[in-house]
Amino acid sequence: MKKLLFSFALSCFLAGSAFAQPNITVREETASLAAGSGNSLVIDLPGTKEKEVREAWGDFIKSYKGKTKYDGKTKETVSDDCTIKEMSPDKVDVIAKITPNADNSGTKLNVWFDLGANTYLSSKDKPQAYPAGDKLVREFALSVSATMIEEELKLKEKELKEMEEQLKKLEKEKTGRDKDISEYKENIKKQEDNIRKAEEDIKTNLKTQGEKTTAINEQKKTVEEVKERLKKAKKK
Repeated sequence: MKKLLFSFALSCFLAGSAFAQPNITVREETASLAAGSGNSLVIDLPGTKEKEVREAWGDFIKSYKGKTKYDGKTKETVSDDCTIKEMSPDKVDVIAKITPNADNSGTKLNVWFDLGANTYLSSKDKPQAYPAGDKLVREFALSVSATMIEEELKLKEKELKEMEEQLKKLEKEKTGRDKDISEYKENIKKQEDNIRKAEEDIKTNLKTQGEKTTAINEQKKTVEEVKERLKKAKKK
């Protein structure tokens, strides 16, 4: 049903279909059915699939309190003894058939209203009862449209939730990276302090090296002086 509605919504939006508008036009067409042929009320449902439309129709027709069954051989959904007071004081048999369009761009829904003895509702023969049939078929299209909007809303809300979760994830990532930057800066400060200390240590070391070199040179002189005295002492 969700796939049906989403495809239906997209097709309406792109094609500017009548189903995107409050007023939906229903046409009449003489068409064959298992019981013979008769006048039917027809709507086109762009972007839909046969099975999904059939399920949607089955849910919709329940409100008319008929006994509904689907015939897999004839592909007709038959609802016996429906109560449609605006159409007839008697029970009405409603037959619906969904067929795919020739180009598979959607489906066509034919609805026959059997008023008794295979007399099918038509604007010509039953002008007073016909508006009730037209209204029923249009209400089905509108119910699809309403459910379509609900499903679209759920889809958009799901997308919004996903976007919000993605934003939270990005915010969390940013917080983590901000923390990393803070730690990096702290580490840089420590390293800069270490560098400054090392530079001071080098200066001290060089100064000490200089002092030590001077002391060594002085000590070498002293050693040479002692050697010279030792040499003179041995000659005596």
